[in-house]
Amino acid sequence: GAGKTTILKLLMRYYVPDSGDVLINGRSINDYTLDSVSCEIIRAFKIVVDLTVIDRLNNFPVDTREQILDAAWNLFAEKGFEDVSVRDVTTAAGVNLASVSYHFGGKEGLIQEAVKRCMNPINQYRIKLLNEAVTEYGTIEKVPLERVMTCFMRPVVLPEECGVRAGLMLRLVARYLIESDYTIPAVSRHLYTEVFQAFTRAFLVHYPSLSSIQIVKHIVFASGTVVYYHGLGKLALQLSAGDQGEVENINREEMLREIVGFTIHGFGGKVE
Repeated sequence: GAGKTTILKLLMRYYVPDSGDVLINGRSINDYTLDSVSCEIIRAFKIVVDLTVIDRLNNFPVDTREQILDAAWNLFAEKGFEDVSVRDVTTAAGVNLASVSYHFGGKEGLIQEAVKRCMNPINQYRIKLLNEAVTEYGTIEKVPLERVMTCFMRPVVLPEECGVRAGLMLRLVARYLIESDYTIPAVSRHLYTEVFQAFTRAFLVHYPSLSSIQIVKHIVFASGTVVYYHGLGKLALQLSAGDQGEVENINREEMLREIVGFTIHGFGGKVE
C-alpha cells in the first residue's frame, strides 16, 4: 500500500503522468534511456539485499557519512574522480558498500559533497579576507587594488590555509573543464554568487570604465592563470631550464605576489 508498484511503473514508463514530471537526481526521467533506468533499479535492489541485519537495525551509524566522505576526499585527491570506485571508497572507510547509496545516492552524490568541501572553504576565505580588508580601511572604496586582488587570489594560491588540498582543487577544476555541463551544488552556487558580486563591486572602484560583465570575465581569466600555473608552472620552468639543473619547488608566497601583479596589469591597472 506504500506505492512501490506505482513508482516502478512510472520509472519504467508504463504509466505516463497527466501533469508534472518524474525526476531522477533532479533530471527528467525522459533524459534517461530505459536501459539505464533498469540497471539502476536492479542495482538498488541488490544493495538492499546486500545489507546485513545489523546494518538495517543500526540504520548506519551517524559517523558513517563522515567516514565515507573523509575516505573519498583522500582518494579523490590522490587518484582523481574517474579512477576511484565506490568500492575503493567503502574499503578505505571500512563501511558496507550500500552505505554510499544510503548517504549520498551514489558516486555522483559523493563527488558533489567533495565539491562543497573543497570549493566552499575557498570562497568563504575570500569573503573573510575581503571583509577584513574593508574593516581595516573603513570602506570598500579605500581598499587598495593590490589588496583586493590578493584577497581573491590567496585562497587558490594557498588553499591549504583554508583546509583544502591544492591537488584536489586542481582535479575539481579539470573535471569542470572536461564536463562543462556538470552541476555545481546549490550551496556552492550561492557562495560563488556572493564572491562574484562582492569582488565585482570592489574591482569596479578601481576600474570604473569596465562593466560588471567585463569584470567577471577578467576574474575568470585571472582564476585560470592561477590554476594553470599551479598545474604546469614547475614543469614549464624545468623545460625552459633544459640541462642547466633541477628547478626548486615554487615559492607560493612569491607566486602570489607575481600573479597579483600580472593580473592587475591584465585588468588594465598598475600595482600601487
